[in-house]
Amino acid sequence: MAIGAISVLVRFRRSQGLERQQLRWMMAALTLVPLAVIAGFLLVTGGAPSQVAWIPALVAFMLPPLAVGIAVLRYRLYEIDRIISRTIGWAAVTTVLAVVFVAVILVTQTALASITTSNTFAVAASTLVVSALFQPLRRRVQATVDRRFNRARYDAKRTVAAFAGRLRDELDIEALTTVIAAAVMQTVEPVSVSLWLRE
Repeated sequence: MAIGAISVLVRFRRSQGLERQQLRWMMAALTLVPLAVIAGFLLVTGGAPSQVAWIPALVAFMLPPLAVGIAVLRYRLYEIDRIISRTIGWAAVTTVLAVVFVAVILVTQTALASITTSNTFAVAASTLVVSALFQPLRRRVQATVDRRFNRARYDAKRTVAAFAGRLRDELDIEALTTVIAAAVMQTVEPVSVSLWLRE
């Protein structure tokens, strides 16, 4: 807990503007926790019943999750869309690979039961199948999850792919300038766009 508080303090001291305002919630919550614990010890040694003495500490331990919730929902301190997308993606990939692993073991053991009594071959075969499936499955699942939960990343990938396709086929400099300016306006939305080409 002390290391977590120090890391937030260091980040707070380096921050400016909106990030500093966002981190004030975390700093306030993490500061109250040790103070409440010290107050609990003082109350217990002073003769107060332990059920009453530790109430401030119990309340203080609930404050950091509340501060994180406020920072995420009100100030968008952390990239919660990306966290949700990654969590769902990895959970889905892990579940599918576990099911495939168990299914391959069962099928292989059943098929080879008359030949061998050892299940070493079944485990090796299922490990190879799962390792071969991992990257393609992860890419496909993450793309599907990003389309639903991390739309900004999905749209950025689509914009870059469309831009690369148009760029590959375009030979005229003026048309190319228009394509580049349109891609920049769509993704970054600047006030003005100018393109400098060196001949």
